[in-house]
Amino acid sequence: MDKANRGRNIWALGGGQGGSGKSFVAANLGIALCERGKEVILVDADLGAANLHTLLGITYPPIGLDDFIRREVKNIEDVLMETEIPRLKLVAGSFDILTMSNPRYTQKQRIIRHIHSLDADYIILDLGAGASYHVLDFFLISDRGISVITSEPTSLENVYRFLRGVFFRKLRRLASDSEVKEVIELAMDRGNPEGLRTPFELLERVEEVNGKVGMLLKEEIRCLRPQLIVNQVRNRKEAELGLFVKSACRKYFGIELSYLGYILYDHNVYLSIQKGRPLLLNNPTSDASRCIRDITSQLIEGGELEWSLR
Repeated sequence: MDKANRGRNIWALGGGQGGSGKSFVAANLGIALCERGKEVILVDADLGAANLHTLLGITYPPIGLDDFIRREVKNIEDVLMETEIPRLKLVAGSFDILTMSNPRYTQKQRIIRHIHSLDADYIILDLGAGASYHVLDFFLISDRGISVITSEPTSLENVYRFLRGVFFRKLRRLASDSEVKEVIELAMDRGNPEGLRTPFELLERVEEVNGKVGMLLKEEIRCLRPQLIVNQVRNRKEAELGLFVKSACRKYFGIELSYLGYILYDHNVYLSIQKGRPLLLNNPTSDASRCIRDITSQLIEGGELEWSLR
């Protein structure tokens, strides 16, 4: 199929918290899509701390994203690697922590342009931890921005901080009026003199400053529909964390977050990682494998977890 005619989808997995299992989820979502006959490219965009290749059983990638960033190869297609999974290809990450973890603006824009040129049904970006500008920008270029969290107490704070960063980054990119930009910059300081505590209050203040711009920004933010997966869930209470995050996003951001579902805690995940084989290949009938396939269905069909708190 011609690149121009392919219905390409870009999914980005972030969330701010290290150790939440973003790479594990990215790899296995890609395999679940391949099981459905889709062509998938995994891109390890965790610049400077790449590990997606190890989850696919690749010990030493011969080429990776840093070769592209340094212009040792011309096109990102030149660093594509075949995997043992039919229809699944990999762009291995960068391993030069000092020079690649915070790329220059021109380097980042070049990566983004070339990601859009990749020829596949689905392109899945595995993002790094934290909420640096390059992580937020990769998250914002996606068709599906997916946060992966665990049920640990710090997860709520981390996902709030990450989504707050996404919110402000999008506003800053959209705002052109200098007075509006000043209000946004001011609101990013939690101790701001205007007492703006939440992104929702910020939008109300922007509308007071410039009604037309405020309405436009509100409309754009309504289109920002992040999605959520809770990983390593052991009980119903932990699974319900996703519903609380959904409610908080509506209250404090004025945006609708989709709760895609949860992945059950499963010792088979640990065993598959130790073997260097993806879970869906190592134990395709495990509880966690079933959860991943259910989430893949939600993503393809555009739905979310259908249950409510009792």
